[in-house]
Amino acid sequence: MTIEIRDARPEDMPAVLRLVKELATFEKEPEAVEVTETDLVRDGFGEEKRFHCFVADSQDGVVGLALVYPRYSTWKGPVVHLEDLIVTEKARGAGGRLDTFDRRDKIRPWVGR
Repeated sequence: MTIEIRDARPEDMPAVLRLVKELATFEKEPEAVEVTETDLVRDGFGEEKRFHCFVADSQDGVVGLALVYPRYSTWKGPVVHLEDLIVTEKARGAGGRLDTFDRRDKIRPWVGR
C-alpha cells in the first residue's frame, strides 16, 4: 500500500470525522463525538486556526490522521500537542509506512519554532 502524508484540506474533513468516529466506536463511546464537519472546517481552516491536521492518503482514500495544536509549556515554551494519531483498522498491517507521520519539519513552522 502506497501512502502519502500530506496537510489535510477542507475537503478531507468528512474522512477525518469518519476516522474520529471510528476511534470513538473502538473506545466504546460512539455517542461522545459532538464535533461536525462544519466545526472541523471552521476550526482547522478558518481565520482562527485551532488545530493542524495531517492525513495519510492512499489509493483507498484517507486512511489515517494526525491532529496537532499549539500549547505552551512552562519548561519548553511553545510546543505542539498531538491530540490524535488514528489509522483506520483496514489500513493497519497493510504494509504502508505510517512512520512517516513524523513530520516535525512541517509542524515546527506552523507553531512558530
